[in-house]
Amino acid sequence: MALVNITTENTVITVNGRQIQDWGEAENPVMEEPIDASTTIRRGMGGNAVRLDRKNPGRRVTLSLNPGGADAMYMQALYGSKANITYTRTVIGTLENAVGAEGAIVNDGAIGRAGGSSITDDVFIMEFNSFTTLRGGA
Repeated sequence: MALVNITTENTVITVNGRQIQDWGEAENPVMEEPIDASTTIRRGMGGNAVRLDRKNPGRRVTLSLNPGGADAMYMQALYGSKANITYTRTVIGTLENAVGAEGAIVNDGAIGRAGGSSITDDVFIMEFNSFTTLRGGA
């Protein structure tokens, strides 16, 4: 097994073709998670069950960016214009990647400013109807 480095320096993120690089202070500035379960089990009172497999459970992607930067301004412009969103993630040195399409920025995060010692990242939450990912470098 090889040692791979999956830090932000070795991860290429694009949103609508623009490479995002100005990451905030969040421990994980890029988060991808399912919107819905890929499979649902419905159990009946008689002991039988049925299974529902979603063709596409959708995916939520959250980006935490450095406030006041060009990348945050770009994402804010996309959010304000209600643009359709495409997203890619590629980890250099592995075969891990993700592609999201049919997406939108559905919300932004809490904004913390004017504090004594810290300010919050600019957070943008995207959801995608179409999302494919390859994990594990396989």
